[in-house]
Amino acid sequence: MAVAACGIGTANAESIGKEWQDDPDLAAGDTFQVLNPLIAVGVTLYKGDYQGTKQYAYNFAAVFAATEALKYSVDHTRWGTRPNGGNESFPSGHTSAACSAAAFLSDRYGWQYGAPLYATALFTAYSRVDEHYHHWRDVIAGCALSWGVSKLITTPYVDASRVSVAPMMEPHAVGVQLSFAFAP
Repeated sequence: MAVAACGIGTANAESIGKEWQDDPDLAAGDTFQVLNPLIAVGVTLYKGDYQGTKQYAYNFAAVFAATEALKYSVDHTRWGTRPNGGNESFPSGHTSAACSAAAFLSDRYGWQYGAPLYATALFTAYSRVDEHYHHWRDVIAGCALSWGVSKLITTPYVDASRVSVAPMMEPHAVGVQLSFAFAP
């Protein structure tokens, strides 16, 4: 059983390596649709922001469900036909996945976190159009869908270390001191 699993893994690695050699921009687009969400989850876990991890899981699930629902609802229309003749063109699932991570990180932690992933999502969109898997409208719709879902689900992160509560005692007063740092 373990030998069969290793054989499958090796065959898969060889096909991925061949894709990178034969068509690197297609391979990069395929990679970023998976890598961007993994980076988003990694950032939330690195920060210890488990609420953020949960929000991104909801975000990704909602984007995936909406993308698939739209694909199947327009599949037998002109909008559902891919430039290469295939089906389920609108919206782009690759772009939806890549943009979901960028939009989430931007909304949760600030534009500095989202900007690099928006760049890779933009490249994913380009690769899908360049390879004739999608029209521009498909990739724009996929990213817009991800952006909108993120705006609905994601709340900004408040670092607990920026908020402090401390008891205050003076000769004629007792109280609580609350401080909040506004600068990032």
